[in-house]
Amino acid sequence: MKENESVPALRRAVKILDLVAHHDTPLNAASVARLLDLPRSSAHGLVSVMTELGLLEAPSGHNGGYRLGRRLLDWVVQVSPHQDILNAFHQLVGEHPELGAYTVSLSTLDGDDVVYVASRANEKGFGVHYNVGLRLPAMYTATGMAQLGAMDSISFRKWLTLYPLSSWPAPPSAAGSLTAASVMDDIASVRQKGYAVDDEQIQAGVWCFAAPVHDVTGAVVAGLGVSQPKPKSGHEKEAESIGRLVVSLSHTLSLRLGYRG
Repeated sequence: MKENESVPALRRAVKILDLVAHHDTPLNAASVARLLDLPRSSAHGLVSVMTELGLLEAPSGHNGGYRLGRRLLDWVVQVSPHQDILNAFHQLVGEHPELGAYTVSLSTLDGDDVVYVASRANEKGFGVHYNVGLRLPAMYTATGMAQLGAMDSISFRKWLTLYPLSSWPAPPSAAGSLTAASVMDDIASVRQKGYAVDDEQIQAGVWCFAAPVHDVTGAVVAGLGVSQPKPKSGHEKEAESIGRLVVSLSHTLSLRLGYRG
């Protein structure tokens, strides 16, 4: 027997959930057995355990039939926002052809790292890529600093307690001078400017601008970043322009997630 065929009970449980979900009226165990062509004993045993685990409910007693259980809502709460933000991100990027000049990325904070959950490479193919699943030190990336800077003071102090400056890794890029104190200043400036800048801290010759993304509750759920090769001149004027762009993009994305702050 193949390994993926060795758990028939799990496959039957998923079929039961699908069956119950697509029926307007609750189904009892006998109906489940008949519609799925299962032995009655197996059907009764499965729905009993699934009810015990909260995957099914019997609002009128077992003879009255089963409906989807409330425990499934706990999982939906975790999955739905993540999927919503990815869909909204890709839709937003597709609506702005001017973003073709940038690599656009989306990351979430995970401890003292950021994890990239979405990325769209620039049209010219310059050498900066954020593969989905890539982890980088949050304190040196623009998307990480944007999320840290948008935290309330209590949450940020808790984060610093868990990840004190003395534990921070060395910057991925040796370009420029960078100290923990200067990074703290950059994080603090996010509240004033609305965005953070990775000035060749991750990759020499590349700068990235990022702003925080909020959900319907106002919580910071991601950082949206745009990256491109750093110009040799006109830094300040172009930096301000890109900063305004990324703030506008992150605000639009936040609104689509229900944020009204």
